Amino acid sequence: MKKTAIKKKSIIRVEDVYRDFKVGNKEIPALRGVDLEISRGDFIVIFGPSGSGKSTLLNVLTGIDKPSSGDVFLDSHHFSEMPADKRAYVRSRNFGIIYQMPWWVRSLNVLENVALPLYIAGANKEEADERAQEALSQFGVSELAEQLPTQLSGGEQQLAELARALVNNPAIIVADEPTGNLDSAASDNIMGYFDKINTETRKTIILVTHNSAYWELGNKRAEMKDGKIIKIVDHEKFNHS
Repeated sequence: MKKTAIKKKSIIRVEDVYRDFKVGNKEIPALRGVDLEISRGDFIVIFGPSGSGKSTLLNVLTGIDKPSSGDVFLDSHHFSEMPADKRAYVRSRNFGIIYQMPWWVRSLNVLENVALPLYIAGANKEEADERAQEALSQFGVSELAEQLPTQLSGGEQQLAELARALVNNPAIIVADEPTGNLDSAASDNIMGYFDKINTETRKTIILVTHNSAYWELGNKRAEMKDGKIIKIVDHEKFNHS
C-alpha cells in the first residue's frame, strides 16, 4: 500500500522577492518576484544560466543581502527584516556555506580554519579543535589537519570546507557551485557526501550547480532564468514520514 506523504514544515519561505542593483543611473534587476518554499530536510538543486540570479538568491536566503522588496522567512521568523548584525548572528548558527573557491585564513592551518566558526561563536580552543578534528575525520581528511589549506588539492580543500560548514551543526547547508573547479572524480565524491548528509541527517541542502549530471540529485529542482524561478520539479526522492 502506498503511504501518504506527510507535509513537512517550511524552514525557508521566500515571498515575492525583488533585488535591484544600482549601476550608474540605472537600476539593474537581479531577482524579479521570486517565490520559493523550502521544507525542512529538503535537498533542492537550483540551476540556470550565468546571470539568472542564482547567487543573488543564495545571498538573500542566507541574509548576506537584503531584498529590495519582498520577504524571507526562516523558521517562521521574518529574517529579511532583521538588522544586518542580527542576520549575521542567525546565519552563523543556522547556515553552513560552501563556495566554489574556499575562503581560507592563510596564516592558519586546516584544523584552525575548520574550527574558526567555533572560535567566533565563543567556544574554547580545546573544544573547538576537538570538534574540528572530528569534522575532518568525518570526511576522511583528518591527516591534513596540520597542513596549510593552500597545500591541499582542490578536492581536499572542498572536503575541508565541507567540514568547516558542518562543524557548528547547522540545520541548513548552502553550496554555491562547490564542484566548479574540481575534476569529475572529486566532484562525484563531494556530491556523494551531500547526498549522504541529507539522507542520514535530514539536514536541508541548497545546492547551486551548472553541472547537468547533478540536476537529479535530491528531492527538488528549481530552474532560474532572468531573475525568476520558472520551474520547480519534485523528484519525490524520499517518502517523507
